[in-house]
Amino acid sequence: MEDENESGHDQDSYSRLVSSVIHEYDIIEMESGARSEGSSNEDVKSRDSSQDDTILPRVNCPEKIIICLDMSSEMDKVSFRSRSGDKWTPKKLVRRALSFFLHSKQRLNRNHQFALVHLFDKASWVKDFTGNVRSIMNALDDLSDTVELQTFNAASLFDLIHQCVPLPEVEGDITILPPPYVVRMLFIYGRSNGLIEFRNKDSFRQLDSSPYFFFDAMYVHEPQSEENRCEEIFDRLCDFDNKGMSYIFEAARNPTRLYDQMAQLLAHPLQRPLQSEISYRLHNVADLTTS
Repeated sequence: MEDENESGHDQDSYSRLVSSVIHEYDIIEMESGARSEGSSNEDVKSRDSSQDDTILPRVNCPEKIIICLDMSSEMDKVSFRSRSGDKWTPKKLVRRALSFFLHSKQRLNRNHQFALVHLFDKASWVKDFTGNVRSIMNALDDLSDTVELQTFNAASLFDLIHQCVPLPEVEGDITILPPPYVVRMLFIYGRSNGLIEFRNKDSFRQLDSSPYFFFDAMYVHEPQSEENRCEEIFDRLCDFDNKGMSYIFEAARNPTRLYDQMAQLLAHPLQRPLQSEISYRLHNVADLTTS
């Protein structure tokens, strides 16, 4: 855990981070991504039909969150810009969004733990589970150079997770007894043409059979065009959601969209609604008092 003497410094850093994110949130609307919001919702609804009917306790138990970060050179190409003219590479923008995510998750439950995996052509374990957000951020700052990559072997990632991360077990009625923790993958992919290969699915099936394993994805890419395969890649990400419980997002050149979606990922997998049922509309107080 973090040293008590460092807590004040971390609080100040977190406050500065939130202030900078709010400042940058006034962003210009850019071209739509791999899917428009309407078509994305249709995809989500179709995925929801296969969800498991088992009702688990809606508790904020500790999460073991595995951040799976793409190391393709496309993550170093400037593709995001704000209204003020600031330009960002996907890697830098994702790093800032992850800092907000990690600090916020730790505030919600200090027992959450985080690990880091790099995605090259195969997956590589970088940082073991820790509750020390600063050490994860240092690992992100010490990122190795990105490289030119095409396809990604998804089986290597699930094999790695299955080997390194034990799934929780509950003896008794799982609809009543909370698990000691849940495991969540946060898959961050940034290739507009690099297809995701997925041949050997044995490890994925074993992980996905657990009610305490969750797969979420953030797809950062160029706007869809005839020259790229963004839609095909997004469809493959949706294929990982057999239970209809995943949150799968995409953002193309729009920092607002990325920050907003990362904020939605803060919700605990056992407590959040289905993605198709998300609603952040604010009701008028007068309407609530008269209804």
